[in-house]
Amino acid sequence: MSVSRIVVRAGYRLHLGFYRYVDNGIAYGSVGIALEEPYLELHYSATSYDRKLDVRMPTEEAREAIVRVVNSVGLTSGALEMTGYVRHHVGLGSLTRIYLATAILSAVALKITDLNLEELLIKLGRCRYSCVGYYTLMYGGLAVDSGLRVSDGGIPKPLVLLRFPRSWFVVLAIPEGRGLRESEEVRYLDNPVPIEEQKELYRALVELITGAKLERIDLFTHGIETLQEVAGRYFSQAQGGFFSSPYGDLIAKTMIESGLRGIGQSSWGPAVYGFTDSFVVAEIARKAILSSLSKIGVSCDVWVSRVSEVGHTVHVSSSKF
Repeated sequence: MSVSRIVVRAGYRLHLGFYRYVDNGIAYGSVGIALEEPYLELHYSATSYDRKLDVRMPTEEAREAIVRVVNSVGLTSGALEMTGYVRHHVGLGSLTRIYLATAILSAVALKITDLNLEELLIKLGRCRYSCVGYYTLMYGGLAVDSGLRVSDGGIPKPLVLLRFPRSWFVVLAIPEGRGLRESEEVRYLDNPVPIEEQKELYRALVELITGAKLERIDLFTHGIETLQEVAGRYFSQAQGGFFSSPYGDLIAKTMIESGLRGIGQSSWGPAVYGFTDSFVVAEIARKAILSSLSKIGVSCDVWVSRVSEVGHTVHVSSSKF
């Protein structure tokens, strides 16, 4: 008997903010980065004796997402399970990651060479407002999308795809709680309005791209801070303040005191991040965040990560018994 195995590994992504809200009929241009840590792995095994697909997932939401994809692509036999960090609605884009990882795995298993991932994402209702989850998974690094054409929909197009400095680190903290679900965010995103700070946002976008390209972390983090300041005000009614988590201010304060810059919230949170070009500073911040939250009895996951040069990897193997 032969056994085929496929493993798709995908780091999560951070959504660093919008650089337009609505301008010239285009809404919600997004900036995002691919992370090395945390990540999820989707494991698939199959033999010639399999007659059905066994899906074993850590959450019901993950299982539902995978079932939707395999039903669309046509994967009907074998066994699927997931490992790694799996927590939904915390600002990491986990469900989009699961949809895409499952689609890529299914295409490999079925030897499909022409699977249109963009059409699949539209069919599954993803990339409705932002597409940096897709572009960071496919290309890694830093991604900027074009924003959404308000009149005819579709999905945002890739505007900028950049490699990210390997000497920079992200400190990511995810305290207790969750951000808005997709069904909950609609009321706040379906009707974008122009803002007075639009020119500031365009300048901030150029700053952060230039900073990443020239390895000027001062420019990059200043650009991120501008995007985040505007986002915090724009969405304060939706999330109850600048941060969606009651612990966001404490985490941000601890990050700043530890030497991090470019502090922000990823998507609807509660994930909070900050940047540095020193691993020592990143470790100091990680330990300080854990200590600060522990003192008030709050659990928190904290990682030090680089930005991933690849959005995902696929490993295929087989064995005979």
